[in-house]
Amino acid sequence: MNHVRPARQPSHLRDALREQIMGFRTTQMIHVAAKLGLADRLAAGPRPVEDLAATVGAEPQALHRLLRALASLGIFAQDEAGDFALTPQAELLRSDVQGSLRDVALMYGEDWLWQAYGNMTHSVRTGAPAFTKTHGQPFYGYLHAHPRAAARFNAAMNGFSSHETAAILEAYDFSDARSVVDIGGGHGGLLAALLRAHPQLTGTVFDLTSVVAGAAAVLSELGERVRTVAGDFFDEAPAGADLYVMKSVLHNWDDADAQRILTTCRAAMAPGSRLLVIERVVPDGNAPAEAKLFDINMLVVAGGRERSELEYRRLLEAAGLSVVRVAATRSPMSVMVATKR
Repeated sequence: MNHVRPARQPSHLRDALREQIMGFRTTQMIHVAAKLGLADRLAAGPRPVEDLAATVGAEPQALHRLLRALASLGIFAQDEAGDFALTPQAELLRSDVQGSLRDVALMYGEDWLWQAYGNMTHSVRTGAPAFTKTHGQPFYGYLHAHPRAAARFNAAMNGFSSHETAAILEAYDFSDARSVVDIGGGHGGLLAALLRAHPQLTGTVFDLTSVVAGAAAVLSELGERVRTVAGDFFDEAPAGADLYVMKSVLHNWDDADAQRILTTCRAAMAPGSRLLVIERVVPDGNAPAEAKLFDINMLVVAGGRERSELEYRRLLEAAGLSVVRVAATRSPMSVMVATKR
């Protein structure tokens, strides 16, 4: 019997896969750089590693090795004098720049999230969140019980939102609305941006009591144009607004719960109201898409899911809503516009 030796794979494929296998190193290196505040310390210009180490409380040789590795990835750079400096990517790890990803880097290296990802096999075998298996309680229950983790999560979500919000404002015309309710609006970052861009708008942030309590600092400058209302979107929503916005809400829930939320929203909508469902939409085919990878976050951590456009249309139709438009944005988010049927 003849045995045919399989052809060797091209070296670039092996190299690419090896880099992906070792991706955990990059996550943790960026996390440590963010935790030490290295980008903030380098904002004024290049510094010797010894000086930087003394400032951030690190061992100089170990810090040099970290920065050298990050520089090989385009994050920081070493000059001819041996000092380290910011690169355009490293700028995004500063805490004081528009579009900063520092809080995102801080959260994704946290032990409580990292440990859940170590149990991903459980999620793939059972369909249940590994986070619950790891910590003995669901993700949002854990955040409620651990205020520091909740603060880290909320800061990271704000880090995502700054880029997404600008893209949403470009993709949808809000000029003909007068009142807007942000369902599950968190600390009000999206609503504040909408009201700043559109002076004719008044708005309401609607979320759990423990969440909207943190919205005052974000919304205070808007005065009487904005209010917060506490409640549970499974049971109720403020009635009669021109526009309802639901950003990154439905992906947290399975289909049954997502339909309940939409049904509650529909009951609050006036006949001419519109609902904007803003989510990552999973495209067909094999092309890379953040939605496909973010869907793994939902599988492992929160128990929800990212969905295709067809799946969202079916959810909305089952709740008595019709999709009249789907608008892509320059961010990973899409805006699905729905009305009452």
